[in-house]
Amino acid sequence: MSNTKVVVTTVPLVDDDSPLATPAYLKSLLLANQIDCVGLDLNIEILNTIKNHPLEQKLKKFFYSKKQHSSIAPVVTNMLYHYVQKIVEHNPTHVLLSLFTIDSQQFTKWLAALLKYHYPNLKIIIGGPGLETLGAHKYNFPERLKQLGFIDHYFVGDANDNFVNYFTKGSTVGFDDVFLKQNSQQKHWLTPNFDDYNFMNYGLLSLPIVDSRGCVQNCEFCDVVAFWKNFQYLTADEIFGQMLELSQRYNVFRFQLASSICNGNLIEFRKLMQLMAQHNESVDYIDQEFHWHGSFIIRKRDRHSEELWKNIKRSNGFLYCGVESISSEARINLGKNFNNADLASHLELAKKYDVPLNLLVIAAYHTETPQDHEYALQWFEDNKHYANNPVQQVQLTQITILEGTRLQANVDLERFNSEKSMRQEHAIRLKQKAEECGFTVRAFY
Repeated sequence: MSNTKVVVTTVPLVDDDSPLATPAYLKSLLLANQIDCVGLDLNIEILNTIKNHPLEQKLKKFFYSKKQHSSIAPVVTNMLYHYVQKIVEHNPTHVLLSLFTIDSQQFTKWLAALLKYHYPNLKIIIGGPGLETLGAHKYNFPERLKQLGFIDHYFVGDANDNFVNYFTKGSTVGFDDVFLKQNSQQKHWLTPNFDDYNFMNYGLLSLPIVDSRGCVQNCEFCDVVAFWKNFQYLTADEIFGQMLELSQRYNVFRFQLASSICNGNLIEFRKLMQLMAQHNESVDYIDQEFHWHGSFIIRKRDRHSEELWKNIKRSNGFLYCGVESISSEARINLGKNFNNADLASHLELAKKYDVPLNLLVIAAYHTETPQDHEYALQWFEDNKHYANNPVQQVQLTQITILEGTRLQANVDLERFNSEKSMRQEHAIRLKQKAEECGFTVRAFY
């Protein structure tokens, strides 16, 4: 496949104004194997268009609920042809469409059909978590598109030897198989290549680094452990080396540890914080200091030392902390191994060392009782002194059942559905109470 040229792009809608990582990683991987590749994050262009559009809410419904309104038809049509133009101007032989969530499926369907109609010889491959293959059956989203002739292949999971072999040897082993076991291979976690990204499109720019796959926890609602059975990670030296390389190449000093957990391996995490802290103390100018943010596991109070907290501060860290349920019992039963005394210690140390963080809370977890709901309301009252320092934002979601999770396997679905209105009512009350206590709240419902 010596004449192969690949264009990789994200597909909307991902409501995040940070760079998405997949095109940059696949570009590095394919270039390392002598395959010409362009890596584009076109999602951000569509996101910026929607945010500044008078029909913003109707456009979002097109992606989120697949509801189409005649008033947005010309806008969506322009978006689709904009994508086609941005892709084909590079004269590719292959197009890889990366679906970050299921909210990308609607646009992918129309885009793939449009590309095939105008460029029937173009090979189209789709992949990413948005294929939604954990609950795999014979007639799922990617298989439907393949049978309709809109795509040539789909690939489940991370790029691995099978993925590389398709472009270097023409082999399709590992493709078009929704039941294929995930097989992430660290040798393919090269430093991402953002050469084709337009950094002017983003807000406060931070470059993603995939530091791990899988998780050391086993939360019943989470599909991460269903995708990746084993926890894999880069060493502190490898992550820090990528930070140095990216900062020198792009003059960017902010990074996102783009994984489910950044402190899954505590030994490597301590070393990484020390490396970053030492770097920040060695630079001549404050704007050359590294900054980072990532998803952070709250552990038992003696696991994260004060020395570690000092280095998190010195490394300019920002933590996203999954609390899930405010109830200790419900939280521990779902798979988080810390109680509210541990949470209090975590918040106190974050405040002591001025480490900003967001709390991720599932409003009304399905095992919570009415007494737990009242306790959660009182918890925000009792902890309002943490509002804005260190808690920058409380992100509230409602529980959903994801394919392939322990929750899906074990939940009493009839009871779960019957209690939906009760959970919604509590979620509204919890948001109001948190805001009354001075917390900044972003509710995803």
